[in-house]
This record gives sequence, structure tokens and C-alpha cells, in this order.
Amino acid sequence: MKKYVVLSLFLALLLYGGVTGKIVGRVYDAETGEGLPAANVIIEGTVLGSATDPDGYFIILDVPPGVYSVTARVIGYEPMTIENVKVSADLTTTLEFPLRQTVIEKKPVVVVAKRPIIKKDLTTSVAIVDRKEMETMPLTSVQAVVTQQAGVVQHGGLHIRGGRATEVVYMVDGIEVRDPYTGGFDSHIPQIGVEETSVFTGGFGAEYGSAQSGVINVVAREGGSRFSGEVTFWFNDFGKLEAIQNFVDKNYEVDSLGNKIEDSPHLNQERLKRLDFHVGGPIGKKVRYSFTSEITKTLGRFPHDDRWRKTFQGKLTWRVTSISKLAFTWLYNDEIYHDYSDAYGAYGCWKYLLDRLPEYHAVSYLWGLGYTHAIGANTHFEVKISNYTTKLRSNVFEDGTFDLNGDGVVNPDTAAIYDTIIDPFTGDTTVVEYPSDRNGIDDYADVDGDRRVEIDSFGESEWDWPDLETYPFDRNPDSLGYYTSGYYRIAWHDDKKEIYTISGYIKSQIGRYHEVKTGGEFKYYSLFNYTADMASGDNIYMEYTTGLHPRCGAWYIQDKMEFPGLIVNAGIRFDWFDPNSYYPADIYDPVVDVTRGGEIKNPVKVSPKYKWSPRIGFSHPITERDVLHFTYGHYFQIPPMYILYRNYTWDFTGAFPLVGNADIQPEKTVSYEVGIKHAFSDVMRVDVTFYMKDITGLTDTEQIFFTPVRYYTRYTNADYGSVRGVEITFFKRKGGTPWFMSWNCNYTYQIARGKSSSTRQNYDFIWAGYEIPAEEHYLDWDQRHTLRVSVTFSAGKEERLLGMSDWGITFLTNYGSGYPWTPPSRSRIQRINEERMPYTLRTDVRFYKHLIHKDRFKLTFLVDIVNLFNRDNLLDIADEEWYAVYGDPEGRFHDPTVWDTKRVMRFGIECKW
Repeated sequence: MKKYVVLSLFLALLLYGGVTGKIVGRVYDAETGEGLPAANVIIEGTVLGSATDPDGYFIILDVPPGVYSVTARVIGYEPMTIENVKVSADLTTTLEFPLRQTVIEKKPVVVVAKRPIIKKDLTTSVAIVDRKEMETMPLTSVQAVVTQQAGVVQHGGLHIRGGRATEVVYMVDGIEVRDPYTGGFDSHIPQIGVEETSVFTGGFGAEYGSAQSGVINVVAREGGSRFSGEVTFWFNDFGKLEAIQNFVDKNYEVDSLGNKIEDSPHLNQERLKRLDFHVGGPIGKKVRYSFTSEITKTLGRFPHDDRWRKTFQGKLTWRVTSISKLAFTWLYNDEIYHDYSDAYGAYGCWKYLLDRLPEYHAVSYLWGLGYTHAIGANTHFEVKISNYTTKLRSNVFEDGTFDLNGDGVVNPDTAAIYDTIIDPFTGDTTVVEYPSDRNGIDDYADVDGDRRVEIDSFGESEWDWPDLETYPFDRNPDSLGYYTSGYYRIAWHDDKKEIYTISGYIKSQIGRYHEVKTGGEFKYYSLFNYTADMASGDNIYMEYTTGLHPRCGAWYIQDKMEFPGLIVNAGIRFDWFDPNSYYPADIYDPVVDVTRGGEIKNPVKVSPKYKWSPRIGFSHPITERDVLHFTYGHYFQIPPMYILYRNYTWDFTGAFPLVGNADIQPEKTVSYEVGIKHAFSDVMRVDVTFYMKDITGLTDTEQIFFTPVRYYTRYTNADYGSVRGVEITFFKRKGGTPWFMSWNCNYTYQIARGKSSSTRQNYDFIWAGYEIPAEEHYLDWDQRHTLRVSVTFSAGKEERLLGMSDWGITFLTNYGSGYPWTPPSRSRIQRINEERMPYTLRTDVRFYKHLIHKDRFKLTFLVDIVNLFNRDNLLDIADEEWYAVYGDPEGRFHDPTVWDTKRVMRFGIECKW
């Protein structure tokens, strides 16, 4: 028995930190209340467990998120099993086992755990959504789940409590998933493969870095003790059944008689096909596996808006010995897609350029290998290596000689040279320009197969078309009022960014009240970016970034103190970043050749940057039903690396040169929040939280004159911002009155102000001839009122609602007050975001009915309806001047992308075993 207890103690310490929770509690005599020492507490179906101390207390560390049955046994007492025990990442679940004496061996007494409606050890605002909740919501991705939480705004990116979109980091099993160059999330996580998603909006522990506004912590599913699987097929493609197709998908235009306009750029139907698949289970006694895939094919909302995505995800765990474990996790995402373009009128040729607009091929993948080892009963350490890689290629050329392997993607020609020499006799340039017919087909040929153009429209051996002035921007509409001719600017792009990470930590439970964790990480980046973009006139913008290897590191220590009347999370983090790059010694004399640039003058090594970040949070249970919480923290983040390395060669040949700043300082956010939670009953609560953020060192640009008449623009820490807000959340889970209803309703009132909404606002203003603003204004994503209401009606297998059992329906309604927009001004001073667009209101629905429901098999029919009431919701304005005069947000060229999706229905069949 003693060996079994010790073995259980060791095995309890073998899982990833940061993606696991903890079970604590007490085993005691039901009659006397005295603690029972040496009792065994085991999580059924696992090897996780613990033994009680002399006072009957126990601690089980590092339990993966999920729902479990936990059993307590001790000689002379009836064993007890508590079912439906919910464990969440980074949180503590508390259990009590009142055991009764017995003289004979008995089966365990089974009770169902009552989950506390308030998690008292939460010291900050965090929304936790598990797999069961996600299955009932009309949402198809982890990103969509995040947008439904309080304080989150989706407007050109994901903004948490008023911060910029690049201030949010996604973590998958403890691995950062983010494009280091752009700062955005550019992968995909299959929803079917997610066990739990935690959205930190108010603050986060010292173990999390590289984020100022929020952390999205995703825990992938693990294989269980028995084989299980799941397959779901979603579709709304009914082929030639026009009547059904037009009923389920309203993303098309009709004339005054209700007839569909066939020659309209709005006309397209999603025609979705998506297959989700998951299997998991054991391989022998020591290995468990989990494999997930999601394959999606859709035509999108608009012509030339199709997407084909393949995502695969897996997790493999191997218990090497009784006190050590290896865990391997991986994710692979491959997408080929096109983007409907209507932004430039003549550029956005939806009709004739369908096969000539850019094709994008995005690939991202991650892998991580972790080794965990126990040192004693309450201490363990982990060492992990991981990699995240993201690649993107796009181009507009479709000439066969450029496509070497026939995959539809132009292969790069590293030997290509763009010649911008002006002919002294004709004044013409020897660069490729746009053909006169603007039909999207470039009339060139590659004679010798070197993927360079030798023959132009004149039959000469140069890239030579007449200058654009010969072919004016006529932009004439067709008979229906749509602009169906034009061209797409010649551009080509190829990039690859990698993050290699080595991390480790040691965590120890010191007594009953202190969980201390300290650790560190080292990241090594590899950046490659090659872009050629012919904008207008004779300007060709080249970006060639290679051989850049910045690096960063961090160390942290934190203590989670769980006293009976007070929970404290306190920690401090030290971050270090080395750009591993050079910068001009004198920014006013930056290059050798002041006419063309291309070579830094007197380059000096950029010094590393260092920052300390203190963070603390309190949770104080005032009564059994009321909890007060407070969080304060400093959060630093290096800006996206294009800010550091853009135009790395300091090329000044194009108009308005913009260069990166490798010597830029980190951006800083100081965040505060205070709130109170009140439980109305065991199934319903309210949470009211006030928050404020002060943001400094935000990135914008500044002009640097290096001659009396010539200047360049560089990025710098020129901006600041402030956010104030309050969040009110009402939550009810199923049960109570009425028993069949559950809901989650959150309201956010927020004021987000700042000096700029973009990292290049000053650059754009100078280019347009506007005066640079000197004061704060409302940010582009300043949505004053946000209300989200999710209501579920459901009946289980043994319950009946409206005469049916085993079914449910969820209504998800989103209301948002109008986003700000800038009306036109007759002066150089812009009226930045002084006006407001109309509010948005959308209701989505998911219906499900279990057709077969047995212990080991379930067959379910599902229906999703997006925008149930088919409301027109305005998301953007194509042309502010046109909108101000005519009230038409689509602008002169009828841009349909300013609107949210129309009503769309999707059908699904799900099979679980």
C-alpha cells in the first residue's frame, strides 16, 4: 500500500505546467470531523493521485483540464467517489470526502460534485470555455470563441480591452503561436481538438510574456484510457438544387422584382464542405495519443474568395518511468486562398481577373517536446524545446514559365533584377508596367526560361510598356453600375519566419498554502522576407530581409498563496531582447549614398533591451457568496519585427522611404482592475469589474531630414493611449429555475483613446498632406457599448422540453454600438473619428438533436444559422467623402466588403464513439 501511495504521488507530477490545474481537499471522519491520515485519493482512469497528510489534507498537482471521478479510500471506512469533478488550467478544484466507518469491504459511495459557481482562486478576469460549452455554440473556431468574451472587440483584428491587435498572444499547450514579423495570429486551431480555452483579459501571471493586452491559452485534447473518436461533417452546398441553395445562403443581390442578379460582384454562395475528425486512446500501458484533423473547402462570400484549408493536430505522451514523462505535441496548417478585391475600383476587377488576382499559400506548423521529472512528492521540473514556423507566398503572375512545378504558384527567381533606368531619349522606363487593355493578362514572354521577361509588348528585349500616363484611370462602370474592368498591381511575396524556444521551470508545493514556480526561456528567431511591389508610376518597392536572427530571454518567479480567507498571485518577470542588428551611428547622416541609400553609414551594434514586470493579484472571499478581486501589473512587449527590420537595406530609391528601427524600445502597459462577484444561487452569479490601462511607448513614425530637402521616415516610440471601462457579466448554468435554461450575458462599457490607431498614422498623414495630430482621440476600435447574450435551451436524455428529449438550441446575439469614422475636412487638420457608424446587431443559432444516444455511441444532427434575421450590418466605410455626401458606405465603386455576412445556414452530422 505504501509503495502504491508513493507511486501515485510521483505520477501526479508529470504533466505540463501552465496547461494543467490542481485538485486539493480533505478526507475526514463524517461523524467526528477529524482528518484521516494516509488516505489514498485517486483520479479514476488515470495514475494520478495523492495521500493525505496527518490532518487529512491532500494535493494532486498538474491535472490536465477535463471532467473526472475522484475516489478516496482508507482502511476501516467506506470509500467515496465524487463524479463530475471539473478541472481547469491554472486553477484549483477543492473537494471534501466525509467518510463513514465500516467493518466490511464495500463499494464506494458515489456522489456528484457540485461545481462552485464562483472560482475563488481567480484573482483576475479570465473566461474559461471547455469543449462541452463550445459544442453548443454556433461558432466554428477558437478565435470566434474569444470574440464572445467581455472586453473583446473584433475590428480589423482582435482587440482586448482597448489594446492594439498585436498585443494579444495565442498559446497552444504552452507554445507561442504568432507571426513574429507581423505580430498577428496566422494559424488555425481545430475546435474539435481543443479541450479548453482560457481568455485572460485583465492580467496574467509572470510566466506569460510577449503580450500587453491578453493571453489566449489553448489546451489540446489528450488521449484517454480507452479508444474514442468523433467525426463531424458540415455542409451547405446543394449543387444544382437552386431553390434550396438560395434559401440557405442569402449572400447575393436581387433586383426590384426579386430576381437574382447574375452579373453582380456581390453574387456568391459559401457552398461549404468541412470534415472534422478526432481519435484518441492508449497504445499499450505507457503511451497515449490524440489525433485531430479539419479539412475545409468553401467558395467564400464573394467571387474569387475561395479557401481550401487542411489542419492536422496531435499529441503523444509516453510515461518513460514512474517519475518521468515525455510529451510531444504538434500542429500543421496549410491554406490556399484568394481574396476578393474591390478596394481600388480599377484594380478590383472581379469579373475578368478571377484567375489573375493573387493566390496566397500559407503554411504554419509547430512542434514541442517536453520532458518532465519528479523530485520528491511535491516538486517537479520540466524542460521543453519547441518550434513555430510560418510561411506565406503570393503573386499575381500566371505565366506558365514562372510556374515550374504546375502548382499554380509562381516560383521565385532570386536572380531577377528590377531595372528602373530612365531612357534619356523617350523618357520611358525599362520596367514592366500594366498593359493597355487592363484585362488582367500580362502580354510578356520568357524566351530562355530563366523566369525573366525578355520580350515586351513592342517585341523588344526589355521589360518595357509605355508609362501609365498613356492609359488613364477611366474607371467606367458597366450597364449595371459595376466596375468590371481594371488591373491588379504587379506584386510578389515570399516569407518564412521561425521561432525556436528552449524553456524550463521548477514548481513546488510548499506546505498547504504556497505553490512556488520559477522558470525561464530563450527564443531564437530566423526571419526571411522578400517582397516586390510595383505601386504606381516608376516606383518599385523591394523588401529583401534575410539572415536576421534576433533573440530574447526571460526569467520569472511567482507564488500562488491560497490561505482560507485570501488568495494571492504575486510574481515578477525579467525580459531581455537583443535585436542582433546594426543601426546608423547618426540618424541624420544614415547612408553612404544620399540619393539612393542601400548601405548604412557608420553602422553600430544595437544594444539589448531589459525590462522588469511586477504583477500581483488578490482574491478575497467576503462571504460564501461574495468575492472581491483586484489585479495590478506591468506588461512589456517588443513591437512586431517589421517595425525593427522594414527596409533593412535602407533603400531610398522609391517615393517616401520608410525604414525600420532596430533600436526601438519595448511598448508598455500598466493595467489595473477591481471587481466583485456575487452568487445568487448555486447556478447563477454576477461579476462587475472596473478596469483602466495606461499605454506608453506605442509605435508610430517620425520624419528625419538628412539633407535640407530630402527625408526618410522611421518607426519610433511616439504614441500613447488610455483605456477605461466596466464589464458586467451575468452567468447561469443549467439547473435551478428554469431548469432547462442556461445563459451567459456580458456587457462592456469602454472608452479607448490614443494618439493613433496605426503604427504608421503619421507616415500616412504626411503623405496625404495632413497635419499630424498632437492630442488623443477615439481609436478606430473604440466601441462604446458591447452586449453579448448567449441563451441555451436544452433537455437531456431523460428530460423532456416541448415534448422532445435529447436536444438543444442556442441563440447567440451580439450588439455593438457604432465604430468611429473620420469625416472629410477642408483643412489640413483632420477630424479624426468624430463621427459614428450605425450600430450592429446579429443573432446566430445552433440547433442539435441526438438521433442515437447510447453509452458508447452518439449520432447527432446539427443546424447553424448565421445572421438569423438577415440584417444588414455595416462594418466599414469604403470612401469617407462619398459616404459623407451620399450616405452610401460602399463608395463610388460599390465595395460589398463593408457589410457583414447575410443569412447563411449550415447543416452538420456528428458521430461520436
